[in-house]
Amino acid sequence: GLQDSATLQQVVSERLAQAGFTPVSDANTPNDITVRVKCEQQKTWTGPSKNRKGSHPSAAASRLWKGPACHISYHQHGQPALWSWEVRTPFEDPREAAKAAGATNAGLYALQELQAQLAQDEFPLYLAAEWRQTDRLIHLFQQATDQLDRRRLILQLLGPLNSPATLSTIEAATQDPALALTAITALGEQGEVAIPPLTNILDTAGSPESQLAALQALGEIATHSTTPALYDLFIQQLQSQDPRMQSIAVRALGSLGDLRAITPIEALNIQAWSNPSTHADMQALREALNWSLYQLDPSSSSH
Repeated sequence: GLQDSATLQQVVSERLAQAGFTPVSDANTPNDITVRVKCEQQKTWTGPSKNRKGSHPSAAASRLWKGPACHISYHQHGQPALWSWEVRTPFEDPREAAKAAGATNAGLYALQELQAQLAQDEFPLYLAAEWRQTDRLIHLFQQATDQLDRRRLILQLLGPLNSPATLSTIEAATQDPALALTAITALGEQGEVAIPPLTNILDTAGSPESQLAALQALGEIATHSTTPALYDLFIQQLQSQDPRMQSIAVRALGSLGDLRAITPIEALNIQAWSNPSTHADMQALREALNWSLYQLDPSSSSH
């Protein structure tokens, strides 16, 4: 491991406190959860992890990383949880990085850089989401009035956390042009309760991108819902002049599995394959049509 851990421990405690947690450093002090942070000049940990949607952009590649890293995990009631987080330096080779910076001690340099990364990493937000602390996340969202990236991240984390307060917070955020697309996507993760606000956005949004995002979110809901209103909504979107909207509607109808969709999808299939366009959006529509027709009728020759 790296050299002195006291400074790193202080930084982690400060970051948790900033998110409203009450950290204690004495293991003998009563506590709900024990957060563990292991920092190394060269990462050796390669165990399992659980990452939600909207997780750290580098999470998927973490197993390939061999440079300086801090591994964050927690124990609850003395048992390790299947959750982990990794904070890394911008560089993978600490010796080369230290040399380029004019530092003589690569280990100390890596420690300092990890400390700097921990001081700005949003791991406390991911912990709050892991513990389903929606009130804490909503409070931090309301506080971060001048931190656009943080507000977007919190919306992403709130998406799968269902509660009336979460739904109203996300729905209100759709009115902010800077947050609208993120909020609309998050609404799609709220499930069937988000169908009315998403339908309203689809019908009234002045931005084509917001309408596209709303339909995509409704399509996500269709993968685990059979709400009758969704069928009529997606059938209507087959008449859209935007092949991107048509593709989403077609795939959603395939997910719903309502056999009434076969005839209108077959009609659109003929139109799409008769269209000479080679644009990527048209190609995507043809693929969506083939996929949905197969989902609805595997024996059909239309696909």
